[in-house]
Amino acid sequence: MSRRKLYRIIIEAVAGILLIFVLVFFLGFRVTSVQVEGNSFYTDDQIKNMVLDAPIANNSVLAGFINTEKSTKDETMIDSITISRVNRNTLLLQVKEKQMIGYIEFQGQCVNFDRQGIIQIITEEPLENVPQIEGIDVKEAVQGERLTGINTRKLNTILSVGKMLEKMEEKPDRLAFNDLNQLVMYYGDIEVRLGDDENMDEKINRLVGILPQLEDMSGILHLENTTEDSESVVFDDATQEEDSGDEEESSSAFDGTGGGTDTGTSGNELEYSDGSDSADTRSRQEQ
Repeated sequence: MSRRKLYRIIIEAVAGILLIFVLVFFLGFRVTSVQVEGNSFYTDDQIKNMVLDAPIANNSVLAGFINTEKSTKDETMIDSITISRVNRNTLLLQVKEKQMIGYIEFQGQCVNFDRQGIIQIITEEPLENVPQIEGIDVKEAVQGERLTGINTRKLNTILSVGKMLEKMEEKPDRLAFNDLNQLVMYYGDIEVRLGDDENMDEKINRLVGILPQLEDMSGILHLENTTEDSESVVFDDATQEEDSGDEEESSSAFDGTGGGTDTGTSGNELEYSDGSDSADTRSRQEQ
């Protein structure tokens, strides 16, 4: 066999191998399914259209090289999107949306702001799981700029508490400042009084442990004087007696580990021990 003929055979073999590789690469790793996780403000289709509008998105290997930061830079509520492969033909888009601390009503609209106090989006209707902030007003609201015209202490309190609430799955319905300019949170019929800004970390930690035990109840949870040394916190359990129309306060005993409860009608306050572990209650006769 001549050297020239041998070279031709080798070239044809290499070309054949490359052709098979190309076919396997583009057909074997063709994207047929896309999963989207972590999105609430945007729909799955909107997320797909944002980042998969490129020819390489059809290949599950090449899709990993898409610059998602560039394709989402103009999207107000997107923090980041990462692309990964579930298998040869399936992509996973993991969305991290910007978290809103709360919103303020301004000129009939909802001004939503983040943990830095930056107005991220102004909407006609409240966003899901974003609490309303009452008791503070703004002089103007410009998307992309920081809240202005607000009492500095109140704003710092809101931002600080808002960051702490991010670890809670259940967000309050609204937050407000009372007549003493102290922050109060509302979860349905539960009013949570936080008092001044001291020991706020401990107050929120207690709230995280206690709140699940107050489901379907109404009343006032007193966290005003809570510190690391506090053995218990007080809950005023208020229920409306249907027959007489008189307001009746009852006491309940909660097992912080998820156990049963004992209820009675003596006293008007419940004292919960460390909410993260247990909730020991003692009734106190109304003075």
